[in-house]
Amino acid sequence: MDWQLISEDNIRYFRFVWHDNVAIYTTKQSQGNFDKFFKPVFLEQIHSDIIIDIDSNNARIGDGLLSSKHECLGIKIADCLPVYLFSREKICIIHCGWRGITKGIAKNAKKIIRDFHYVLGASIGPCCYEVGEDVVNLYAKEYEGSIITRDKQYFLDLKAAVRKDLGDETLLGSLDLCTKCHPEYFYSNRNGDKGRNYGLTLYSGD
Repeated sequence: MDWQLISEDNIRYFRFVWHDNVAIYTTKQSQGNFDKFFKPVFLEQIHSDIIIDIDSNNARIGDGLLSSKHECLGIKIADCLPVYLFSREKICIIHCGWRGITKGIAKNAKKIIRDFHYVLGASIGPCCYEVGEDVVNLYAKEYEGSIITRDKQYFLDLKAAVRKDLGDETLLGSLDLCTKCHPEYFYSNRNGDKGRNYGLTLYSGD
């Protein structure tokens, strides 16, 4: 069980399937067709810890979406990390950048979903994500192992931080590609791209 690169209906994307739950990470190829094909619900993202249950809340400002498996939920990312969470009753997707993680969005998702499994999408990796001492100070104590030092420079591992919050026992898989290192697939803010990748999740059952 792992992420697979899929080409169909003039679109190309990475897909992870667990039971009837589907996680998608888009590529640059034919991205304009994704909105029509999947019809996702999107947010106005603000690097927060806010997760919106769209079954009972019409708000669309925050950094996470939750539903009882009737909608395609989406977030837009350049180098941040999409996290897909699945339970028996709900699907959820959250947008994890360095700000959102320290504000507690992953911890918030864990409280809301409770009995869940999760998947990590692609993000900028610790190979490329250089950060300053202000970020280092936020992560060094609570997220041991997420800050890597090379040649007197600091690099952040977003996935290590999220795994600390969510635990490894329910982790199903990770799309271990750096968005900056793979411009053939992804938009990257660190590469100067204005485009955004999509993280989508949906329930494919009845």
